[in-house]
Amino acid sequence: MTDLMTDLSKIKALTFDVGGTVFDWRGAIQKEVARLAAEQNADVDVTQFATDWRTCMFDALARVRSGELSWRNADQIHRSVLNDVLEKHSALELSASERDELNEVWHRMSAWRDAADAIERLRGRYTTIVLTVLSYSIVVDCSKYNDIRWDGILSCEFLGHYKTDPEAYLTALKLLRVDPSEAMMVAAHKRDLQGAGAAGLHTAYVHREGESDVFPGSSDIDSASTAFDVTAVDFPDLADKLLA
Repeated sequence: MTDLMTDLSKIKALTFDVGGTVFDWRGAIQKEVARLAAEQNADVDVTQFATDWRTCMFDALARVRSGELSWRNADQIHRSVLNDVLEKHSALELSASERDELNEVWHRMSAWRDAADAIERLRGRYTTIVLTVLSYSIVVDCSKYNDIRWDGILSCEFLGHYKTDPEAYLTALKLLRVDPSEAMMVAAHKRDLQGAGAAGLHTAYVHREGESDVFPGSSDIDSASTAFDVTAVDFPDLADKLLA
């Protein structure tokens, strides 16, 4: 699908992924882990640490989705897998309370610099909703931290299903009283957009440099251009295309 094949006039709501798409999780983790490592004079690959934490989170999330693990939110998942990540990066030694404190870094993620203004522009025409696997409190805290306004925040922790289960998208739209054909998922990740598309939503890919290299299921600008309804090189480009 391409931009020209999408009738934007029928779209009422934009549902946004935020982890990696709007908020820079990697930068937040790397900065905090680098600070802790410097305090201990510990040799830690902060880039790999961040990747491992994110990857382990999604591995555990898949086990929650399958029912292998009991239902829990992203804060609980992040904290539970942090122990495994620290075992791999054993040069960094943290007590239980210090691990709890490190887990709070997910609540202090900075937004990509081009995101806030574009989202505010889009609010003028569309209902803008967060639809995320992150916890409600993470999104509230990070949105306030970055002065980003939404028309609503839907965390999958309340929906009974996590993305990319079709029920997650459809339950969110039912709450909004919007048909799938009237909604568009905005994300930097191929799997999220494919899941949304399978549920009947339109799809918009916004490129975030580095996200496509983090874990399988991310995308890149070249492959996205033929896979989704709208493809944007950045947030201003996304806003321009959706407001044209």
